[in-house]
Amino acid sequence: MLEGLRKHASWIVIVIAAVFILSMAIGGISSIFIKKPFVGSIAGEKIYPNDFSEYLQNAYAGYAQENPDKEIDEQTAKQLNDQTWNQLVQQMLFDKEVKKRRIKITDDDVIEGLKNPPEDITSIPQFQTDEEFDYSKYETLLMENPEFANWLESRIRGTLPYQRLYDDVKSEVTVTIEEVEQQYIDDNNLADADVIFFNPNKIKDVEVTDEDLQQYYDENKEEYKKDPARKLKYVAIDLEPSEADKQIVKTKVDSIYNLAVSGEDFAELARNYSEGPSAPQGGDLGYFTRGRMVPVFEEAAFQLSINEISEPVQSRFGWHIIKLIDKRTKDGAEEIQASHILLKEEASEATKGNLLVLVNDLYENAKNTNLEKAAEDLAYEVKETTEIYESSQYIGGIGKNEELIKFAFSNKVGKLSEPILKDDGNYILCEVSFIIGEHYQEFEDVRSRIENSVKKEKKKDISQTNALEFTNKYNTTEYIKNAESEGYEVVEALNVKINNTFKIIGKDETLNEAILAKEAGEYTDIINGDRASYIAFVKVRTQPDMDKFEKEREKLMEEAQTKAENEHLNEWFEKLKEDAEIIDNRSDYYN
Repeated sequence: MLEGLRKHASWIVIVIAAVFILSMAIGGISSIFIKKPFVGSIAGEKIYPNDFSEYLQNAYAGYAQENPDKEIDEQTAKQLNDQTWNQLVQQMLFDKEVKKRRIKITDDDVIEGLKNPPEDITSIPQFQTDEEFDYSKYETLLMENPEFANWLESRIRGTLPYQRLYDDVKSEVTVTIEEVEQQYIDDNNLADADVIFFNPNKIKDVEVTDEDLQQYYDENKEEYKKDPARKLKYVAIDLEPSEADKQIVKTKVDSIYNLAVSGEDFAELARNYSEGPSAPQGGDLGYFTRGRMVPVFEEAAFQLSINEISEPVQSRFGWHIIKLIDKRTKDGAEEIQASHILLKEEASEATKGNLLVLVNDLYENAKNTNLEKAAEDLAYEVKETTEIYESSQYIGGIGKNEELIKFAFSNKVGKLSEPILKDDGNYILCEVSFIIGEHYQEFEDVRSRIENSVKKEKKKDISQTNALEFTNKYNTTEYIKNAESEGYEVVEALNVKINNTFKIIGKDETLNEAILAKEAGEYTDIINGDRASYIAFVKVRTQPDMDKFEKEREKLMEEAQTKAENEHLNEWFEKLKEDAEIIDNRSDYYN
């Protein structure tokens, strides 16, 4: 095949398609309660630890190569881990779709796909002459460099199936000329207006009765219908540094302080010992004014003389040793430049091990009785979540945990979870405490929401009454000049379209429609919109130029088709993920 490619070298091109770069370094094992033998499962295909670790290890090198001057901190590591997982999900789902749709790539397909170089190749300086793509240079490298030719062939074979898949999905949507014409009209049917806004939010509090609230609840009960739900009782066991851990840090910070005041280079000490983000810069925090740092740090820093070093100062971030570098006044404010060495008070491995013993003790006791009894015996506080739904993203008091939501919906009341290690090192132990099917929220549980809704309705009614009284009081020619004296806002609404949102008013299509139904110089009648009442004076009116539309018809059709295809592709992929069973157990393996 390589010979065939060389024979057709004048056609050769690199095709851009979906290239999935799975790059990230392996995280640390974060839980000893690993019961699941795989990191995850995507549409029935398991991802085992060694395989996922390989993806992660490969990418750490990739990230480091692209960002040689950047340190990979915890946040970056998490982002890359998530990115790797998401790309793996995408690749595996796409691969299954390629097989399902029986997409095959032949040698002729590869050759045909190489005819027109894409932008990422034509823009390479090595292939350009006078800032223009030089095809002969591209051909020469292809013919004389077997490694490049082999890489190119491999890339094309790998990417063409995905491009064919994208084209297949995009072909499922077609825009019509009627749709494009209507969109053009909506985009170019414009008006400028002054809107008298009878703002219901400026109406003083209105009185509502219990009967009003109950009537609203009865008439709108479907608004308070809920899907099947669960609740969990849980005990949170937090990881805190022990007194011994704190003493070790204090001893270390005192030792570093003694080195600093004895003449050791402060910047070098910071680079070697500081645990703060400024360590690579020798602890230099740059210039800052009062109010930028935590109070205890700021108080100590601003009291120093230039080149003076503070005794260790404790804040919520840990222990600081501060050195003042410079003082100045800028824009009338005192600024200082300081460096610091930060040592954090963190739990040691021994403390983590002790916490694990406590967690296990609670777990074993709860298995023998129940969570509430075990917690009472061991003096732990038991809390209960709010209702959890299968579609929930977060659990109140616990946070994001998809596996725990699945646990809640897969077990009966009283079922105890295994201890769960959270990203912050804290543990939680949960028990299913409440199960209910499809249900309505109780009146008292939604009383405050109902009260707000009833008040809004009453204020909206008053807004309508105010608008009617205003029109009865003045002639149309006097509306604008008298609106503000009556306490009503006049809002300038520019470039009104059917779907516009305006400052102060917000979005109200009823208002927009009424404005666009008038010509310049005309007032609307009272507009009773979704949230308030209005009267608008149309100052400028612009109608769509349909002759221009006819001239630009092909371009507009092309743009609309491209937009519709991309939107459909995104929707298709989201549906693909929604329909696939995806199990993510990474929290059992990685921090």
